Amino acid sequence: MNNTVKKIIKIFCIALFCASLAVNGFLIYTLAKNSQAYQSHQVDKKVLDFRNMFTEKVLLSNNAIDFDTRLSMETAVRALNDSEIFSQWQAFTNSQTQADATAQAKKLLELLIQKTSN
Repeated sequence: MNNTVKKIIKIFCIALFCASLAVNGFLIYTLAKNSQAYQSHQVDKKVLDFRNMFTEKVLLSNNAIDFDTRLSMETAVRALNDSEIFSQWQAFTNSQTQADATAQAKKLLELLIQKTSN
């Protein structure tokens, strides 16, 4: 009977170990999935914050954009690490005429809306 009890204990320990591995694998998968979702949410929040800043400081402003505002917006757009938004921002800031600046601002706003409405 002593051997039978030892076998039962070994089988129980092996089953417990396998169950522990399965649960740990599931928890690691869930953690990775949640981490990706959180990072995606952070990126979306940064884009939304930049969109709000662009709308408030550029589109709704009646004044010329001062150096500090331009610098803060340039820093914010670079922090997004989104080449598509950055290139559209560059097209907007490099505009030579009022009409071109308006067209580029519309394109930038459209892109920002598209990126934040997923």
